Amino acid sequence: MLTRCLGSMSKLVVLSEVHPRAMKHTNPAWQAHEWFGLISASERAGFERPGASFLEFITLVEQRARHKGKRLVIRDWPHLDYIGVPYGAPGMRPALVEALEPTFEIHAAVTVRHPLDQWLSLNNLDVIRGRLSVQDYLRGVRAFTEQIAGGAFTKFEDFTRDPMIELRQICERLGVAFDPSFMQRWHAYEKVTGDRKEHASRGSGRREIRPLGRRECEPALLEQFRASEDYRVSCDLLGYEV
Repeated sequence: MLTRCLGSMSKLVVLSEVHPRAMKHTNPAWQAHEWFGLISASERAGFERPGASFLEFITLVEQRARHKGKRLVIRDWPHLDYIGVPYGAPGMRPALVEALEPTFEIHAAVTVRHPLDQWLSLNNLDVIRGRLSVQDYLRGVRAFTEQIAGGAFTKFEDFTRDPMIELRQICERLGVAFDPSFMQRWHAYEKVTGDRKEHASRGSGRREIRPLGRRECEPALLEQFRASEDYRVSCDLLGYEV
């Protein structure tokens, strides 16, 4: 939903779920070519080859976007850094920032969600269900949370209650112009990854942004979460109820 809101702003180009070690999974080169026309078919083919330079790709796309009077926004894919399943072992470090920081001045906006709700959403995906343990998931959540603790972040739950205020603040952190007319367009924006029709989120298809309430959770699962120190520490740092 946040990607749809940002992507519907006329001065922004948003690449979705980007990670320097996973160019093939969400294929940002395809996005840059098919969705935004920022690279040619031959350039796309080159960046899709094994061993292609991630930094060269981002540099070229950023330059092309700027020449069109737009700003490039990259939606990170931290799942690979802190969870990993089923794509590989997590490194527990922000790979995208580390890849781009030596070359670019990065303006970051961090968004978070209640760890239990995020778990329930993840387990709605076939590629995750049955492959990820609660312990490994919460270990990754804690690593991520401890790395962002002390900095500014936006709770998804707050965004659904007041999208205008929260998205304006996100744009300020990103250093991009806020376009309030996104409210008239976001629901029709489709240049986004991660919300397939067969596993659509509860907010898919809606034309309004509003809280949906907590997902139902089995008591045994809730107790398993509450027994975890990683869960309790993460909730405390993020300001969520356990």
